[in-house]
Amino acid sequence: MVLVQALSYTALAVVAGLVGGVIAVYSPPSPQMESNIQHFAAGVVTAAVTAELLPDVHGRAPQIVVLGFAIGVATMLGIHRLSKIIDKRDIGGQYASASGLLIIVGIDMTIDGVLIGVSFLDNPDTGVIIAAALAIEVLFLGVAGVVALPREMSMARKLAVPAVFGLLLASGVTVSVLALGGVTGAPIAVILAFGSAALLYLVTEELLVKAGKVPETPVSTTLFFVGFLAIFLLDMLH
Repeated sequence: MVLVQALSYTALAVVAGLVGGVIAVYSPPSPQMESNIQHFAAGVVTAAVTAELLPDVHGRAPQIVVLGFAIGVATMLGIHRLSKIIDKRDIGGQYASASGLLIIVGIDMTIDGVLIGVSFLDNPDTGVIIAAALAIEVLFLGVAGVVALPREMSMARKLAVPAVFGLLLASGVTVSVLALGGVTGAPIAVILAFGSAALLYLVTEELLVKAGKVPETPVSTTLFFVGFLAIFLLDMLH
């Protein structure tokens, strides 16, 4: 059953998020280490898009691809705008400094879940690669979400954040598989194109931009290509 298979691989990302949360609670990474992780995650996600998603949408009708990409870019720009509004209005009371990030990451987790589910519906092999790639992203987001929380917050509440991220990811997978099971053609192509644009936005406007706040080092640059090569080889061997 596609849903069981999709959720079993999504569990990797859920566990990765929890591991990231535990790391952030007990041993918060240095800015340089965060930059290294971001470079590696950017390479992984870029490889997943170029090796898996883009070939799947390449043969579709151009108007379908353009529509999917346009919706993806517009959605990500809207999410970015929403985060600015939340930060500006101090929504979240005593957790205002973290609320914008947590809400945006929650939305991103749901979108990622939908993309994993649709990828499994379209091609299970693609779904496996996308789930593995996004597990690296979720590891970083688990760290970032916990680090953003107030220090005085209890450990249990901090770890609840990556747990909720995992729940949203699994929910996105479940809803997409149940709602789109048996659907083929244009709707699937639009979602895959949407996902490609969303992930490319994540790499260029989030991961690499934030990583760039720390001076580049040969190690961080190399890790981008290590991440890319790891997923590319996984795709070749799968």
